[in-house]
Amino acid sequence: MFRKIALTALAAAVPMVAIASSHREAPNITRFPTVDSTDFYLFNSYEAGRQDYVTILANYIPLQAAYGGPNYFAMDSAALYEIHIENDGDAVEDLTFQFRFRNTLGNANRGLSLDIGPAGQQQSIAVPLKNIGGVSAQNNAALNFNESYTLTLVRGDRRRGQPAAVSNATSGATTLNTRTTR
Repeated sequence: MFRKIALTALAAAVPMVAIASSHREAPNITRFPTVDSTDFYLFNSYEAGRQDYVTILANYIPLQAAYGGPNYFAMDSAALYEIHIENDGDAVEDLTFQFRFRNTLGNANRGLSLDIGPAGQQQSIAVPLKNIGGVSAQNNAALNFNESYTLTLVRGDRRRGQPAAVSNATSGATTLNTRTTR
């Protein structure tokens, strides 16, 4: 009887140990936070008319608090971000979503600057911030940093399968903008 109670107590305690993860447990990834995949979610879409769709969310770059801006980490333009989906039970990826990012400065990749100094003696000074004023979907003139990406869907093996560029359903563009606020 005592043994049964002890095993029950042990079984009840085990889930309490595994309720959180650090996202920084791999020593080498601490040197490359922009490629640290922290969370992954996959669920059936719940929007009306989209019940046959699956929503996939992946999160990278840990420990970026909202108050840590305005110069948050950007996605790494030298990295290949991949999400592998295995959907037939053979433990080999069937679909791979490959994201490649491109980061550019505002003002045709020259960066934004502000005129500083008294009238008649002003100097144009480059701004190291990601924005120098309010940014909205309607007006992003003050945005000093742009992040865009291409998305390739590979069917089959991620290196030898059939790649196809994914495009915007409305415009047909294959380069997509992130335009997110953090």
